Amino acid sequence: MTRARRVSCILLLAAAGCAQPAAPPPRDLPRTVAVLAPHNETGARLPVAGSSLLERYAFDTRPVTVPEVLASEARLQLASRGFTVVPADVVARATENRAPGSAWAAADIAKGAHLDGAALFIDLRRWDPDPPTEPRVVIVNLMVTLVDPSSGRTLWTNSWPTRPVRTVGEVTLGAADIAAARTVIEAVLAPLVPAR
Repeated sequence: MTRARRVSCILLLAAAGCAQPAAPPPRDLPRTVAVLAPHNETGARLPVAGSSLLERYAFDTRPVTVPEVLASEARLQLASRGFTVVPADVVARATENRAPGSAWAAADIAKGAHLDGAALFIDLRRWDPDPPTEPRVVIVNLMVTLVDPSSGRTLWTNSWPTRPVRTVGEVTLGAADIAAARTVIEAVLAPLVPAR
């Protein structure tokens, strides 16, 4: 590891220790949430690496992307916390699978699509496996915002500031992508509990 790389890792870890905890969510959150297609600011398509040869050549399936994995993990995490999650296919059809570029646009898209409950906007700002060939860590930056489509009001927001996500034990880059997505989404959505 070069000196510059060591210094940058130390700075990233120091910055991670300075992150502010998210504000607690309001007690009256809607019980139903629609997870919209994430906004990918990275400039890269981010296919999840490591698809099997069988999937690539025999079944000719489209590779899954990191934003799709993030949305899927968000749906799973919200459901495990007691929220009613609008099914992914319903959201995709209603929104024409458009990814909003802001929380305001997320509210507007969800309102126009007549989706029930709140809308979850995921803004992916950085996703860098470091190093790209060995799945030890993925450097991630993202923000999640829960918005009320009827008013456009932000109900709650939380972020994962730029810092590495350890992917210990993962032997492929694809598995590291999935593990990092699970870790980050679980952490940023941890404070959310639906209204009783």
